[in-house]
Amino acid sequence: MGETTLPPFVSLRNTHIAARSALLFIIVMGMVYSYSAPATVDMRLPGSRFKDVTPDEITWIASLPQITGIVGNCLAGYITHKLGRQATLVWVSTSYVISWLTIAYAPSITIIYAGRLLSGLCAGVCCVAVPAYIVEIAPTEIRGLLTSGFQLAFGVGVFVVISLGAVLRWSWLAISGAVITTSAACLIVMMPESPPWLIREERIDEALNGLKFLKGKNFDVTKEVQDIKDNLKQNKSDSISKKDFLDPTFYKPVIITAFLMVSQQVSGVNAIMSYIVEIFETVGSSVDPQLASSIVAGIQIAGTFLSGVLMDRSGRRLLYMISGSCIAVSLFILGIYSYFSTRISEHAFDVHSYGWIPLVSLMMYMFSFSLGVGPIPFVMAPEISPIRFRSMIIAFGTVVISLSGFIVTKSFDYLRQLLGFYGLFWLYAFFALSSAVWGYFFLPETKGLTLNEIHQSFSKSIDKC
Repeated sequence: MGETTLPPFVSLRNTHIAARSALLFIIVMGMVYSYSAPATVDMRLPGSRFKDVTPDEITWIASLPQITGIVGNCLAGYITHKLGRQATLVWVSTSYVISWLTIAYAPSITIIYAGRLLSGLCAGVCCVAVPAYIVEIAPTEIRGLLTSGFQLAFGVGVFVVISLGAVLRWSWLAISGAVITTSAACLIVMMPESPPWLIREERIDEALNGLKFLKGKNFDVTKEVQDIKDNLKQNKSDSISKKDFLDPTFYKPVIITAFLMVSQQVSGVNAIMSYIVEIFETVGSSVDPQLASSIVAGIQIAGTFLSGVLMDRSGRRLLYMISGSCIAVSLFILGIYSYFSTRISEHAFDVHSYGWIPLVSLMMYMFSFSLGVGPIPFVMAPEISPIRFRSMIIAFGTVVISLSGFIVTKSFDYLRQLLGFYGLFWLYAFFALSSAVWGYFFLPETKGLTLNEIHQSFSKSIDKC
């Protein structure tokens, strides 16, 4: 019997290897965006070069990567289109390593700023290149599993940084980021380029070799090559005209992507994970802040893994609605606890006897986030985008997520002082619940559909009107 009768994980093992090689860059990205949580706490300890770091400097260290992430997103749309998805990841690796080493050996806060800006630029490029690469190498039956690995890898990066931050000084923590980045570069350089991109560039022999590597030597790749060519013929031009902005296969994915990316960030995830150690210290958790932070980061991995399993079974839309609703409930509970803990002198009972509530609430928050609101934007953005527009739409989406992430993270300290922790948590809860309602009315279901069927569905919905 042919290899195609084997279980998908066996027959597509090289596809899994290629996807995981690319996802190592997202692990590094998770480390970039959560680095400030343990690092800035450690910087203030005796023996640190920067023990006098100010709260304003801490907010800049936390949020600067999201500024240059926007630039990286914009560059990546062009670079991945011209150089290829895998080639872009190889190209960006050197700058990624340099950014980590700059932070590790920085003699001043200004140099740390420079390192964080460069790391954000690299993360912004990878945020576009990795989803585009994975969706183009993934067959329909495991596309949800592989593309949901984006958020899983991000969660692993968060967990690694917070866990290592409990035992390593901030400079050695940055060096660990350089080591993992180097490992990612060594793996991705051995992987094939995206076959659809190669076919678009008329490098058919390389595409055939890539497909045989990904699907197995005994797999008949002729039909797949023809399907890719047919899809490309429907999107011949590389340029975008004014008419394209009225094309539902362009503007609908753009609108859906924008809402998904904004909704993810306004649920507060980047701000909460950037300041999670401080949150546990401030709201009065009875659990050690470093340990509690590691537990929450670990829960993110578990939730995202479960999401990958469920996504190709229950569908994207249902998971998204459940996720947004549960996020709202968890943040509402955390807000109630924070409200009473900051006004303990006004009440007859001691709220600190319930010091386990912050940990449980944030565990529920992170698990719920990882089920849907976290991974689904990075699953659906490349899914719903035709290959002609894919790099551009993903780049647009990551610009939106970087900009909204920067605003949410940088405004965290200001809003905390203005609203209190409880008011801030309730604000994030309102946005999360709103995203669930929006998902119910507007989010399409892509489970089990080929990429071509998804793109055609946007046109059909217009034709029926």
